[in-house]
Amino acid sequence: MKNKVITLLSVCILSFFSSYSQIRLDPFYPYARYTVGFGIGYSQLYGDWNKPNSETVLRLNIERNVNEWVCFDFQGQRGGLSSYQTKTKWTSGLSDMNTFSSVHLQFRVALGELFNSPQNFFAKTIFGLYIGAGGGYMWNNISNITTKFNHTDKLTITDYNSDNIKTSTANFYLPLCAGINLHLTRRCMLNVNYEFSYAFSDYLDGYNFQKPTAKNNYNDMFSVLSFGLNFYVGHVGNGRSSGNYRVRHN
Repeated sequence: MKNKVITLLSVCILSFFSSYSQIRLDPFYPYARYTVGFGIGYSQLYGDWNKPNSETVLRLNIERNVNEWVCFDFQGQRGGLSSYQTKTKWTSGLSDMNTFSSVHLQFRVALGELFNSPQNFFAKTIFGLYIGAGGGYMWNNISNITTKFNHTDKLTITDYNSDNIKTSTANFYLPLCAGINLHLTRRCMLNVNYEFSYAFSDYLDGYNFQKPTAKNNYNDMFSVLSFGLNFYVGHVGNGRSSGNYRVRHN
């Protein structure tokens, strides 16, 4: 009796893993023409001041998947960028809060397509890796900005004139991204995305100061690390299975 129970359990366990394997292998390379998604993350501002704060950023994205290798991602973001500098001889403290909105278009490449082994667990895990680059446009609204300074040196007075402080700006920026889509189901993916952007402006923090007043002499930059969900829209095919591309609609 004991041997029969062990045999029955063994058969059940093997059947389970066999079924799981078939479920994972067959739809492991899903593919659809369109993807929609959303996410939430936090930002870091690399501007004139040396202490960035983490602010919340919301994003919405629509992707046009040209094929299994490449896609175009159109994304909108709404959130905050902020930083500060502690008390110095110039001021009792500097701070800013930028409530920004942005849109950008990126070209992305799926690195996971480089791996040809759908039965390999490592390949399955990293299949959703991608990198991308593009261009965008953003609107900045800066508040909590410090405009009063202690001019202890006559040479620095010109650094703090009104021309170097702006509370409302708009500018282009270049985003670079890297991320991964982890398939939860055929249609639903957990997305982790890191984006680093170079702005064609030095006013993301409201200031345009140069050394020795500020800590840098280049345009502002920022990054956003976000987590969210992506969903395939429309027919979902298998894409690639064991190296062969074939489509089977749901």
